[in-house]
Amino acid sequence: MRSTSPWNANSLFTAVCAFALSLALFFSTYSTVLAADGLTAEQSTNEISIAIKQADEMGAYIESGNLEQGSEVFALIKKWWTVNKKTVKQNSLDMALEIDRQVASISLAFLNKDAQKALEETGALKFSLRNYSDGAYLDNDGKQQMTLSAYVMKLRQAGDLMKRQEWSEALSEVKLLQRQWLSVEGDIVSQSQTVYNNTERDLVLLDAYLSNSGKQTQAESIVDRMVVSLTPLIDAQYSWWDAALIPLREGLEALLVVGTLLMYTKKSNSKPARRWVIGGSVAGGLICIGVGFVVAFVLSSGAFGRNNSLINGWTGVLASILLLYVSYWLHRNSDVKRWNHFLESKSTKALTSGRMISLGLLAFFAIVREGLETVIFLVGMVGKMSGAELAGGIAAGFGILALCAVVMIKAGTKLPVRPVFLVSSIIVFYLCFKFMGSGIHGLQMAGALPSTVHDYLPESLSISLYPSWYSTLPQLLFLLVGVTVVILQGTTGKRKSKKISTTVSKVN
Repeated sequence: MRSTSPWNANSLFTAVCAFALSLALFFSTYSTVLAADGLTAEQSTNEISIAIKQADEMGAYIESGNLEQGSEVFALIKKWWTVNKKTVKQNSLDMALEIDRQVASISLAFLNKDAQKALEETGALKFSLRNYSDGAYLDNDGKQQMTLSAYVMKLRQAGDLMKRQEWSEALSEVKLLQRQWLSVEGDIVSQSQTVYNNTERDLVLLDAYLSNSGKQTQAESIVDRMVVSLTPLIDAQYSWWDAALIPLREGLEALLVVGTLLMYTKKSNSKPARRWVIGGSVAGGLICIGVGFVVAFVLSSGAFGRNNSLINGWTGVLASILLLYVSYWLHRNSDVKRWNHFLESKSTKALTSGRMISLGLLAFFAIVREGLETVIFLVGMVGKMSGAELAGGIAAGFGILALCAVVMIKAGTKLPVRPVFLVSSIIVFYLCFKFMGSGIHGLQMAGALPSTVHDYLPESLSISLYPSWYSTLPQLLFLLVGVTVVILQGTTGKRKSKKISTTVSKVN
């Protein structure tokens, strides 16, 4: 009997289109709001440099336990901020709000004599001041001030520090470049996925080599390689198609996950499970739009860089673990007799409540994992084309994704169980392998895990295989689990199938 549930491919099409329209409206409004003020002002390079040095000095005093001296230096920073606050607002309201919050937090920390909190907020303030000095923010006209040209120039400066063997200064510069990566990655991914993947990998390699006294000299060639690959992209022009390509590139893997889950639930004839998958997808999409709003209107993209890497890292790891289980389900039930026996034993429920919730969570993590990068990339493209062109590109990209989703689900539900589930299990296991590698890599980018690398390990960025045991080891464990499951099911499956056939023949 054909299901009459509203939670089918058409529902997914509607949900994707609604998500696309929401994003298009958001970015169109964002462009308009930021263009409304149009205020510009020339920042004082000398004064901001002095403020940065004072923040360094304050941090040194706090770290040594001298809160009184640190407080005196902080008074000078507050004086600078009082004088320059209006100028910073004219350049970037969100950057001004960011610095204002940090100044207030440091004041409170000194008042409470909380050295740890004061040190943490001082570090955040130094990062914001450096971002302001470098132009790593969106101005009030919606244009990204940290251009790719400036980013490449900073890479060259880091390379000069390495040539002079000033390793600690070079490492500090690389860590800053990692956090500022979010400010320019949209420029890169819209033109070359290969350059984007290579640059993101090289930022971790730089950190790893500069942190290892025996490999510091190897960092110079990596910087040169990065400069060579990024320089041709500096003067690129953007069109609506560049905006459309971002959701297409980033959304394809999420589409494969959600589409596979919907095919599985449809073949299970479980309407509640379909609701969980669609609900998890919609929730993930709303979270992505919400984060995009926060980055656009509250924080600078540079300040959000570490948080974005953390979110992508943890959601990638969690999604990978859930995907491993889904791959097991699909492979286990690819046997037609076993699948029919499963449906008969479960009657109309088909799936347990716990399994339905896990499907919803997986859809949520998959959407957040890919959707968050999509939204952040698109935030980075604001100001590089008209709001209407950007919104049109977003709508076109998600429209194509929605059509692909409908075709995938419609075709999948009409094909036999065995080939659909076998192919789906392979695709899901591939995504499981890839999400784990990219998730661990994201945690290394955020500094949550050490950026240690080993040159003897294999590397393939297309499948998120990085030369680090932190990511390679869990991926090898997944492969071991996958091979073991295939071998065990290949031997035990035959015995169980014979047993089921014998039971059915006796009943008949």
